[in-house]
Amino acid sequence: MKVLVIENFPGAPAGLFGRWLEQARGATLAVVTPETMPDDASGHDLLVTLGSPSGAWEDIDWVHRQRALVRAALDGGTPVVGICFGAQLLASAIGGRAAPMGDRTFTGWYANAEVADPVWRGPWVRWHADHLEVPDGTEVLARDAGTVQAFHHRAPSGTNAVGVQFHPEMSAADADHVATLTPDMLARAGTTQAAIARDGAALDGHDARLDALFTEMLRRAGVAQQP
Repeated sequence: MKVLVIENFPGAPAGLFGRWLEQARGATLAVVTPETMPDDASGHDLLVTLGSPSGAWEDIDWVHRQRALVRAALDGGTPVVGICFGAQLLASAIGGRAAPMGDRTFTGWYANAEVADPVWRGPWVRWHADHLEVPDGTEVLARDAGTVQAFHHRAPSGTNAVGVQFHPEMSAADADHVATLTPDMLARAGTTQAAIARDGAALDGHDARLDALFTEMLRRAGVAQQP
């Protein structure tokens, strides 16, 4: 399986998800940046777009180009998985929207209050200050505190896409590193690096939850299990 991964920010790599794709699915990852991403995802079995401090609502050239790439992938038959910024970009590409939440921010470990299946509940790391909406006909898989946290979309072409606004690619050990990327969000969320690391280390059964989640993400995206 060939996977095109867009690493939108050096501090938000594919991490656990990338390693799982390689080890559990035998995937070969082609990692690109916004500056080196191609115009289309042809020749790949999956497109993954990752997190960024930028917002999908910002008027930035590479954001517009990546949105066009996501639309081309869905039109051309390449499934898409979006994580955090990637989910927000995906939502905007299919007719939804992302916008700043104002004074509200999420930084730390949170469980989702409303889920289509327990696999989406978590707790997972969140690191965002944006609200996400999806268009009619898109299935909301998880919602919390008034914003969508996971969704599944089937494009008119029949191609599937999955977006998660939380960060399952981040491990408990990495959570405090994530928090250092935006210290202002730490203060706004009323938490600390130490608290995030402590909460992550205290989780039981996190590896099993990750495996179940990643498996379901690919199933929803229509990526077949390799023989």
